[in-house]
Amino acid sequence: MSSDDAHRELAGGSPLMAVSDYVVSTVCLRRYPLGEALEVAAALGFDAIDLVGLRGLCEHVPVMGSTKDLMDAAAIVRSSDLRPASVNADPGSFDGHDDQRAVLGRVERLLDFAADVAAPILVLPAGEKRTEPDVAPAVGLMAEWMNRSGELARSRGIRLAIEAPYFGRPIDRISRTTDLLAELEPSIELAFDVSHVAGAGESVPDALRLFRDQVAVVHVRDAVAGDIRRVLGAGEIDFAGFLGDLSADGWMGDVVLELETRNSPFVSKEAEVLAAVALLDAARTRSFIAPEH
Repeated sequence: MSSDDAHRELAGGSPLMAVSDYVVSTVCLRRYPLGEALEVAAALGFDAIDLVGLRGLCEHVPVMGSTKDLMDAAAIVRSSDLRPASVNADPGSFDGHDDQRAVLGRVERLLDFAADVAAPILVLPAGEKRTEPDVAPAVGLMAEWMNRSGELARSRGIRLAIEAPYFGRPIDRISRTTDLLAELEPSIELAFDVSHVAGAGESVPDALRLFRDQVAVVHVRDAVAGDIRRVLGAGEIDFAGFLGDLSADGWMGDVVLELETRNSPFVSKEAEVLAAVALLDAARTRSFIAPEH
C-alpha cells in the first residue's frame, strides 16, 4: 500500500480521531523503506512512531550499521512531522551470548541516534532469544552491562527501558523480571508488553500492579499462553480491563501498537493497524463506563 492508498483507506471509515491516541511501531510497516513507512504512518493518522531496529526482522534503525548509517536514518526521521516516541532495538545481548563490549558500543550509537531524532526512550531486549531448554538466566551479568548502558543513557538525557517480561528470552516471566529489577539502577525502566506476559501464561493485571511504577512505555498485541503473535481480539487479553488499570493512577506514557502477528485475516497490515485502533478505542470506552449500583 502506498501513502496515497493509506489516505484512501483512512477515508473509508477508519477511527480518525482515535488513531493519534496511540503510537505505531514501524515493525508494522516493515515491508516499506524507512521514509515510506513514515509517510504511511502519517497517512493513517498517527502523529507518533516507535522506531524499530530488530536484527533480521525490521531494521528501519540500522542497529548493526555504522555511525553514518544511523545519521542517514536520523535525517529521514527528522524530515518527517512524526514524533519519535521511542527507539526499540536489539543490538545484541548482555547475557554472555555476544561480546558485551561490542554490544555496549552499539548501544552507545543507538543512544546518539535517539538523541539526534529527539526520541526520549531507548528500549532494549532482556537477553538473547533462547534456543536451548530453560536455564536460569545470568541476571547479574546482564544487569552489570545494562547498568553501564543506563549510565550512557543518562549522560545523553535518554531514558533506558528493558523489555521484560519477554517471552522466549531469559527474563521471560514476572519472577525473573523482579530479580532483574533488583539488580538494576533505579533510573532503568521497563517496556511492558502485554503479549509477553500473557504468552508466558501469567496474569497481565498482576504484572501491571507489580511493575506499573517502572513502566516507561507499553506495547500491545494479543496473545494466548505459548503464542504471542495473535491479532488483537483473537487472543485472551482483556484490553478493556488493562486500559482501565493503566489509567487508574493517571499513567501518561505511550501505548505502542507492535502488531507483529501471524495468520492475520486482514487484507493489509494497514487495515490490521486501523482495526486494532478501533478495538482499543472501544475497549477504552468500556473501561470508563461506571458500574451500575
